[in-house]
Amino acid sequence: MILVGVDAGGTSTISIAYTCEGKFIGIGESGPGNFHNVGLENAVSNIRDAIYKSTKGLKPDVACIGLAGLDSKYDYEVLSSALKDLAKDTIIEHDSFISLYAETRGKPGIIIISGTGSVVMGYDGKRRLRVGGAGWLLSDEGSAYWIGRKALRLLVKMIDGREEKTLLADLILQKLSASGLDDLIKWAYHEGHKIEEIASLAQIVDIAANKGDKKAQELFYLAAKEISNDVIYISKKLGIKTAYMSGGMFSSKLFKSYVVDLLKKEGIIALDKKKSPEFGALLIAFDKAGCINEPEEPHLHS
Repeated sequence: MILVGVDAGGTSTISIAYTCEGKFIGIGESGPGNFHNVGLENAVSNIRDAIYKSTKGLKPDVACIGLAGLDSKYDYEVLSSALKDLAKDTIIEHDSFISLYAETRGKPGIIIISGTGSVVMGYDGKRRLRVGGAGWLLSDEGSAYWIGRKALRLLVKMIDGREEKTLLADLILQKLSASGLDDLIKWAYHEGHKIEEIASLAQIVDIAANKGDKKAQELFYLAAKEISNDVIYISKKLGIKTAYMSGGMFSSKLFKSYVVDLLKKEGIIALDKKKSPEFGALLIAFDKAGCINEPEEPHLHS
């Protein structure tokens, strides 16, 4: 019996395959699996590619696929239908749930994901509660995109004199090869919506903040406050006091310290996520198949 765990994310798709006895078969990697960003056909093709690379071309018996972009009932219906034939038995889950499951093995906990987008998911062993994760337009508080958009709006105020110009303005203009407002408007509106590029500005905010730019530090604090409020809400609803931090925003020491401190004040312990999301998906596949030999996570990537 071949069991597969998949993390189909916004940047790449990773699949790991094991036997029911807990023996590692292989790993497969391919392109993005978020159909909102790359279209359904490309997402399904990338997921299929990763799965069959990991299984050495064999059809898995059970595949659990954790998906970025599984945000509504409509998404679930579309993806269930599109992915059902990739294994004899296909389970689809939100990517935040497989990430949490990897850490807690189904016990209570909260996962905080802040990368390009953001989402917070809590699970008390029976009930799930998810907030955010409705995409760049509707939510994604405290994400890199949220910070990037805030930074661009602040930049406009700095350019036209409503806010005092700081190092942050110079660094963003330099990053965008823009000399002023005309260039900025052209960049923002004439070449399509740049989700990844806007999110990447969070790195510029981090650089400015570490160099003492108070406006940049304030942006990071506001972002940390937004996502921490989501965690506190779930903590109160489900009675959980342990949260795991995941995603590129937590590579910023400043952002991470703000989140840890804000949660600590509410009695919530924030820990680094240690296990890969695809391993969480694999554990769910093992549970579904009734396989009792617990697999060990392959140390193939962080």
